[in-house]
Amino acid sequence: MKEYTTISSNEVTIENVIEKSRFIASAIRVDTAEQAAEFVESKRKKYYDATHNCYAYIVGDKAKFSDDNEPQGTAGMPIYECIKNNSLDYVCVVVTRYFGGVKLGAGGLVRAYSGACADVLRSADKVSMRLCRRAEVTVEYSLLKVLRKAMQDVAIEQNVDFTDKVTLHYLFLTELSTTITDIISQNTLGKGQITVSDEFLSAYHKEN
Repeated sequence: MKEYTTISSNEVTIENVIEKSRFIASAIRVDTAEQAAEFVESKRKKYYDATHNCYAYIVGDKAKFSDDNEPQGTAGMPIYECIKNNSLDYVCVVVTRYFGGVKLGAGGLVRAYSGACADVLRSADKVSMRLCRRAEVTVEYSLLKVLRKAMQDVAIEQNVDFTDKVTLHYLFLTELSTTITDIISQNTLGKGQITVSDEFLSAYHKEN
């Protein structure tokens, strides 16, 4: 598993007008190349009367782009390079063009498509997918306040179960595994019952 940065799952759309041509850029997070293809097809159907629906996606080790009959190298590749230069993964961007009657030339097209892609990605919320683990910690009620205070800066408390004892559910970065277990042990006097999951990729954002 490899950590990466992507965008939120909510579709983002922006529109630019350049020399009377409309450039509509749509971006979304995708989990597979098949989802990316479906997103592209949905834009082709929505903008069926557009002059071009150019796109690019990067999904792990898979990538694809298309000029959709624009001059070769002026649309799909600039969109792909824009995604790549933003260090994003699992992202698909479609830039739709309604030709306005004024030719932009090869350089103008590259700037228009890459600019539309940059604008839509700038508008999207970024999500860091990090290697994480979950921990379940069961303690006596008397240790709840102390443990919560000790953990507040190093992990995200996701849930709490109150029974005869208290079980706290935490999400934390794998790189902090030893620190987490040490904090729990020290602040529960070794009495905390700890269960730690295998690592997995998860969106991780710790509020300061």
